Amino acid sequence: MANIAKTYLNDKDIRSLTQKERKYFRVVGNPKELCIFINPKGTKVFSLRIRHNEKSYFYKIKEFREGIYSVAEARKDAIKLLKELEGGNDIQALKNANEKYKFKNLFALFMQQKRKKGLSDSYTKKVIQMHEKYLLPSLAEFDVKNIKYSDLLVILNAIYNPNNPRTSRLETIHRLINHLQGVFKIAIKDRYLDFDPSFGLKDEFPSPARFKVLHSIDTRYPALTQKEDLQDFIKDLKNDNKMELQTKRAIYLQILSVNRPFNTASAKWTDIDFENRIWTIPANEMKTRTAHEIPLSETMIQILKEQFLFSGNISKFVFPAFNTLGHIHRDSIGKAIRNLGAKNKYKEKASSHGFRATFRTICSQNKGELLKLGISEEVIESVLAHKELNQIKFSYERQKATIEQKRELLQWYENYLNNLENLGIIQ
Repeated sequence: MANIAKTYLNDKDIRSLTQKERKYFRVVGNPKELCIFINPKGTKVFSLRIRHNEKSYFYKIKEFREGIYSVAEARKDAIKLLKELEGGNDIQALKNANEKYKFKNLFALFMQQKRKKGLSDSYTKKVIQMHEKYLLPSLAEFDVKNIKYSDLLVILNAIYNPNNPRTSRLETIHRLINHLQGVFKIAIKDRYLDFDPSFGLKDEFPSPARFKVLHSIDTRYPALTQKEDLQDFIKDLKNDNKMELQTKRAIYLQILSVNRPFNTASAKWTDIDFENRIWTIPANEMKTRTAHEIPLSETMIQILKEQFLFSGNISKFVFPAFNTLGHIHRDSIGKAIRNLGAKNKYKEKASSHGFRATFRTICSQNKGELLKLGISEEVIESVLAHKELNQIKFSYERQKATIEQKRELLQWYENYLNNLENLGIIQ
């Protein structure tokens, strides 16, 4: 009976405690060591008051949140902690363990391991920003033992936006669940957790693919495939005097090289071989994780030479961002495309990545002519730098097409566009 206090507060009592100018605490009771601090901002945090060497120490447990973390749950955790102390653990050991297994610290360890596996800096930054926006504000200071399935469900439900099919955020939710599983797995392998509190969360939400089918959403990038639209676009691009010349050159290069936008935006001068007319993108910068060689046509060479006069002596990047030491953002190419023409006429019709679809569609529509030139499907796929899905074939096949075959295909494509509307060279 020693641990039963005369004071016994319930959830209603806790709700009635109002904030003051200075932080104060009240005894909650049962066990008698359980207290709650009321902060000036209104937050209420359960703590365990421990007497040691005639001094009082407060061990933070968790914040009171109606419907999420109640007095009853605080009492269970307080009793568990007291048993650990009676079992020989001291308060400092508990504090250290609490720090190690805080969600923010396990997440940092999770990201550290991801980097060791070769996760790119750009993707690492995205993952961290995603967690800073959605998870860390609520979970950062929590010991993972105190994170419950219902806590996670509340957070994810707040992210989900089913009323707007195009911004449902389902892909974000499923990525976050994958990351949560990675974080909790560390604590499970340490035997600190007996189970994964995120287990089953994916069942609460439709898959992105299923959601898109139900709402008839075409997720493909907007792409120009009609001759008239392509002709108008090239003409508008040539005649746009407001667009920065560097951005315009990047768009021209994006169209002619049929690169992924990031590879165009992050191009480096050291990867451009003017003498042999080849642009080599290293494996670690490619989505396929294999090096990609792009034969440079005469037009691409002239575009790059124009750009070299602009940035070659001041940056290692072909298209530098002058407010930083890096390169232009890949979205800057897409933004310029969306803003091109009167009343943003290409906003829903064209995109930087969509020009890869433009190239693929035109090749498919002219397959007979390309076959006469000796250009096969393998050459087209090689220019697009698509990864071979057949793993056995991928393991043994080192090259789908020669550089000369790719050069002939890209020159054919350039001629096709020139026949629509001369691309010209920016002067």
